[in-house]
Amino acid sequence: MQTQARAAKLIFSADPNKAMQEMMDTIDQMRRVYERETDALEKMDTKGFLSLQEEKLNATNAYKLGIEDVLSRKSEMKTVDPAMKKELKRMQDNFADLSMKNLNALKLMQRTMERVGSKVQKAAKDSVNKQRTFSYGESGKLEQNERKGISTGVSETA
Repeated sequence: MQTQARAAKLIFSADPNKAMQEMMDTIDQMRRVYERETDALEKMDTKGFLSLQEEKLNATNAYKLGIEDVLSRKSEMKTVDPAMKKELKRMQDNFADLSMKNLNALKLMQRTMERVGSKVQKAAKDSVNKQRTFSYGESGKLEQNERKGISTGVSETA
């Protein structure tokens, strides 16, 4: 009974060498998604970036489950071909480098979007300030030539 329960939890093949190869395939799949996402970020391709998010989530979840599976079978994984272990380590190192590049591209995109947002807000405020507004003077007459500024909510006398 315990063997059936354990087999139901396996993500990868029961054979440790096959399982390790499947883990490597999972890392490779995730690497391809990250490369496409980083490329989209570097090109400021928001539509391309957004279109990859579900695929990235699926690849990341598969990776997480795979790692959990491999770690739960640690003693079995000791029997894996040493060359395969070495290749897995190389792949993980390369993916870590790619992840850092991706993170830097995400930060750059965030800073760019913040600058664009600030410029849009400033342009909107400037546009409104340039428009002529109508107000009533002390005599109750409509004064058409006065311009009113936009308040930012901060008192200049405070």
